[in-house]
Amino acid sequence: MDKIGYLIIKKERSHMLSTISKTFSKPKGWLGSIAGFIMAKENKALNQWAIQHLDLTDGENILEIGYGPGYSIKHMLKHYEDLHIDGLDASSTMQEQAQSRVSKRSKDKQVRLYVGKIEKTRLPGEQYDKVLSVNNFTIWDDPKTGLLNLYHTLKPGGKLVIVMQPREKGADANRTKEMGENILNDLQFAGFGHFSVEYEEIRPTLAVCVTAKKPRSE
Repeated sequence: MDKIGYLIIKKERSHMLSTISKTFSKPKGWLGSIAGFIMAKENKALNQWAIQHLDLTDGENILEIGYGPGYSIKHMLKHYEDLHIDGLDASSTMQEQAQSRVSKRSKDKQVRLYVGKIEKTRLPGEQYDKVLSVNNFTIWDDPKTGLLNLYHTLKPGGKLVIVMQPREKGADANRTKEMGENILNDLQFAGFGHFSVEYEEIRPTLAVCVTAKKPRSE
C-alpha cells in the first residue's frame, strides 16, 4: 500500500470512530436506534447496580439524566409501582425508544420523558427525592453546571447516584478510579455532602458508583 492509500484509510477510520462516538453520545436516526439497542444490552448489569444505590421507596419522585433506551426506568417501575419518574436525555431517538419500552408498564402521567441537556434545562426547585445518572456524566458539556442544576432540583436530604464505566480504548481500573475522583471533586464544588464511592467489577471493566446527598439544612 502506498503512502496516499494509507492516509486515506487512516482518515476514513478516524471518521468512522468519530461517527460511532457521536452516535452513542447523542443517538439519532437508524444508527441511534442501533446504539440504543446496544446500550440496553451492555448496560443492563450496570443499571441494576446503580438502581440498588438509590434506596427507592414507593411514592418518591425520581429524575434520571440520560435515560437512553429506558431500561432503568422500566426496571424501577417493575419493582416499585408508585414511583413518579421524569427523564432528561439529549436524544429524541432515545425518547422514542424509552417511551415505547415503558409505556405498557407505566400509569397515566407516571413517567414523563423530556429531551434536553442537563446544563441548559431549567429544573424546578426541590422537586426530586432521588436523581440517577448512568454512564453519561463524562459527556455532559459542563458537569459542574449540571450538578449545580441537580442540587437545585433535589429536595433537602435528596440523593444523587452517578455511575460510570469507561468504554474508550485503553480503559482500565486506573481510568475508572480517575473518573471517581473527578466526579467526587465536582460534587463537592456543587455543595453536596455525605459522599460514598464504591467500585464493582462489571464486564468489560471496573465501574464506579459515587453517591451524594443534598444537606437538609444550608
